[in-house]
Amino acid sequence: MTMSTVEEMKHLGFTGAEAQIYIFLLQHPLSTGYEISKGAGLPRANTYQALETLTAKERVTAVSADPVRYAPVSPARLLKRIEEETAQRCQSLEQQLTALEQPDNVGHFWELNEYSRIEARLRELITSARQRIAASLWAEDLDRLSDVLQQARDRGCTIILNLFGEASADYAMIYQHEGPEKVVGGHVIALAIDFEEALVASLDAPATGVVTQNRTMVRMVEKFIRDEAYLAAIYEQLSPELEATFGPHMVNLRRSLLPAQDAEQLVAIATMGSQPINLPSNLHTSTRDALHLGEE
Repeated sequence: MTMSTVEEMKHLGFTGAEAQIYIFLLQHPLSTGYEISKGAGLPRANTYQALETLTAKERVTAVSADPVRYAPVSPARLLKRIEEETAQRCQSLEQQLTALEQPDNVGHFWELNEYSRIEARLRELITSARQRIAASLWAEDLDRLSDVLQQARDRGCTIILNLFGEASADYAMIYQHEGPEKVVGGHVIALAIDFEEALVASLDAPATGVVTQNRTMVRMVEKFIRDEAYLAAIYEQLSPELEATFGPHMVNLRRSLLPAQDAEQLVAIATMGSQPINLPSNLHTSTRDALHLGEE
């Protein structure tokens, strides 16, 4: 017997004496109370009191009457029962606490200011998901999260991914977007789980992110991810028509809604290696210059 084993058992609700007695009985089944007291080095009164509790909790069994001898419940059966009782207790307590929770409590935002904290929270959220995971990620993000995403799929979660760049993910519904080199606005990711909690982060240094259970914001993040997925599916099927109407990468539509600096970057990306686009005369001068870089 090691003290670490006794300490672990104490975390499961055993007293120190109860843990020692249970372990002693594993090694010396059918012992009497006197034999247990002597062998475990416990006072006789403490031993009989602990045996009474262990018997009532069905952790040991009295198998004879005179003298009373005790046998331990098998470790597998014992721990399974404790696991089930703990799960039921947690479920009941969750219901009780949820009934006491005020609606305003589910509306806070937690800021994350380091990349390591953002990644740890991403993994925690994915691991806690029960039914659905929706995310917009770059391929390099997917490489670091693929293990917990696969585990989520294995326990029955639906996984929807907007993927920027090339990566393999046969455990998810993939909506393919352009590679990171063509992304305007930086390395931004989004994640929503079970329509209950969401994380949005910018991973460009210095990395910043926010986590929330605010119902409105979670729905907005979910909608953002779905809209990105719709756009990828539509663009895959109708890209010639879309680009004929709005220009390469739909630049003429997108630039009008972007900040000036991002609009300039988009135009430069869209025209790289292609014919110049006819621009409106009121377009920002530096944007027009960026467009004609390829003409020389």
